[in-house]
Amino acid sequence: MSVHGPSRPSDPGAPEPAVTPAPVPAGGTPPTRWQRFRMVVKVVELRLRFVALMAATGLVFAYWDTLWNHYEKWTRPPGEIHAAASDTEHFCPMHPTVVQSEPGSCPICGMPLSKRKKGEAEGLPEGVLSRVTLEPYRVAQAGVRTSEVGYAPLSETVTTVGSVEVDERQLKRISSKTKGMSRVEKLFVNYTGTKVEAGEPLAELYSPELYQAIQELLLAQRSTRERPRAQTALGRSVLGDPDELVALSREKLRLWGVAPAQIEQILREGKAEFKLPILSPIGGVLIRKGVVEGDYVAEGQAMFEVADLTHVWVKAQVYENQFALVRVGQAVEATVEAYPGEVFSGKVAFVDPVLNPATRTVTVRYDLENADLRLRPGMFATVTLKTPVADTPAFLARRTSIPAAGAARTASLTVEQQKLCLVTHAKLGSMGEPVPIEVEGRKLWMCCVGCEPKLKGEPAKYLARLAPAPKDEVLTVPESAVIDTGTRKVVYVEAEPGVFEGREVVLGPVSGDRYPVLDGLSPGETVAAQGSFLIDAENRLNPKAAGSQGDSPRPDAEATRSAAAHAAAGHRH
Repeated sequence: MSVHGPSRPSDPGAPEPAVTPAPVPAGGTPPTRWQRFRMVVKVVELRLRFVALMAATGLVFAYWDTLWNHYEKWTRPPGEIHAAASDTEHFCPMHPTVVQSEPGSCPICGMPLSKRKKGEAEGLPEGVLSRVTLEPYRVAQAGVRTSEVGYAPLSETVTTVGSVEVDERQLKRISSKTKGMSRVEKLFVNYTGTKVEAGEPLAELYSPELYQAIQELLLAQRSTRERPRAQTALGRSVLGDPDELVALSREKLRLWGVAPAQIEQILREGKAEFKLPILSPIGGVLIRKGVVEGDYVAEGQAMFEVADLTHVWVKAQVYENQFALVRVGQAVEATVEAYPGEVFSGKVAFVDPVLNPATRTVTVRYDLENADLRLRPGMFATVTLKTPVADTPAFLARRTSIPAAGAARTASLTVEQQKLCLVTHAKLGSMGEPVPIEVEGRKLWMCCVGCEPKLKGEPAKYLARLAPAPKDEVLTVPESAVIDTGTRKVVYVEAEPGVFEGREVVLGPVSGDRYPVLDGLSPGETVAAQGSFLIDAENRLNPKAAGSQGDSPRPDAEATRSAAAHAAAGHRH
């Protein structure tokens, strides 16, 4: 038995089993704690090197431009000499893309360049709020479409409520003319609305005073027949003239409303039992009956009202902010609900000179023929008045205040008559001394010499701005071209291809799809009719690049003086 393990059967032919030795550390001894610490430090060091390498690579990518600029500076030849950079530049106010370091003239329009500091906001001509320059592809992308400013007939429409009323000139009120109290013996018209003819009896009156007056007339007539006529003037003065007494009795009855034919009937019959018939003075409709049989009426008391409804009035109520558009003689139309689609046309006959303080309206009236009595007093009507914009007070006042319109046919104009440059629409004198020019035998004025090539190149286009407006036409601009900021209205005018100038305009009320222009535009100018909001958005998003004044208030006196000094340094459009 072996002391190292259990006994195994001995097999003389089997090989001996292999014995695995126990692991032995390298060097024969296990690593110490110090060795293990150094191994950890090396691993951390390798990782930190990797992180530092990645960080350095990122910084190089991030600051590559700066490093490259420093490299160029270090590698620049030392002998090269550079001129000191100036802090000023010269630009063309008309063409903002033209910027030069040296003074000179604009290569496009030929006007002298203005001087400014680098980075200074671009100065704008008088009357221009902003300027936006767009490349052709951006104009196409924005869908900008332009339209030419021209004359067109516009009308302003006022629609209001009205009513059909009786023509007061065809209304008759029938009163008792008999002295004292009279009794209504009989009525021939018993209800309101009865149609009557001229001269038709309406009632009969009996009056004691009338009976007495008839007796006096009959007595005077009998005296005339029975009394011998005096042959001398003295006898007639003593005895009296019977014919004069008859004439006085006749006049008394006539004043009491007895017709001459009725007086002749009384004299012919010789009876005092006469009941006075009340006759209708006109043919028409009884619109009021104020008595019944048996009533007593006093002298002057109204008994009947008769109106001729073959001619009626239509009265419309126009508010005080619109009645200035209404004038006597202008066309007017009315429709009533009783006859849909039918228009009753006429002309304004009267405008009430007094404003109703309760409704703040003015009554406007026009006449209508109503032979078939289709229109009934009391009907409501929708009244429409159309006024040519050229005849409104604002445009009439402007037309009379423009001397150039009256002098357009003269051979030459003074600066006071022309007022504005025909090319740039700038006020003459705002860019220096006005420059005279002769075009087609006429002496005109320009704001600067840069306008001469354009004015001589297209004289018909610019001379048309001096012509007076055609009759009943006004200068108009599309509604889509107008941007209403709330405080003012702005239109973008295409000064050059791709260059749009924001200009404040004074407009009248919109008519259809166009605005009438009071001030700010001239005939023949081109405005952005479509895409103007995109141009305005470009101006607001990048005001410095666009040279915009925004919606800020107008410059104060100091800024105005600065602008004037700028203009003196170089002419501007």
